[in-house]
Amino acid sequence: MIGEQVTLIDPMATLLRKPAARRLFHAGLIVFFEIIAWLAFLGCIAFVIFMDKLYPFFLINQMIHDANLAARYNAYDLDMVHWAFRGMGALAAVLFLITARMLGTIRIKNSVLHVAGRNMKLLVEQLLKRKAAMESLEQRYPFEMLPDDDSVVMPVQKPHNDILL
Repeated sequence: MIGEQVTLIDPMATLLRKPAARRLFHAGLIVFFEIIAWLAFLGCIAFVIFMDKLYPFFLINQMIHDANLAARYNAYDLDMVHWAFRGMGALAAVLFLITARMLGTIRIKNSVLHVAGRNMKLLVEQLLKRKAAMESLEQRYPFEMLPDDDSVVMPVQKPHNDILL
């Protein structure tokens, strides 16, 4: 049974463990992208707030307040274009927020998997030590087990030193 447990656990523990350099690179890459996603989220929020002051987008605000364009275009259409750009900025902010949270979850999951792999290796070592101890006991005290569970093992009787018996 211990051998079967070792054959099940050891490949999983080996696959969960990565070399330290690769693990550090992957963790660093995930942290880098998580920071980029948080900064993009903050940038999208700033875009929505300061859209009327940014170069290509302040023209939409000027078009809304221009009297000459009000004659050619419907004010509702220009207002909808303005709100459409704000909505796309808000949608991008929500998507970057979701991405940043997912990257944080992946980073935490990877650290948990690393700990699980290390604990599985320790478990395999303990199982192998237990197996070695059991085998040494079996070699020291050979005892043949009975073929079925219904058999009763009678204790070995000591020889009597009593002369009367």
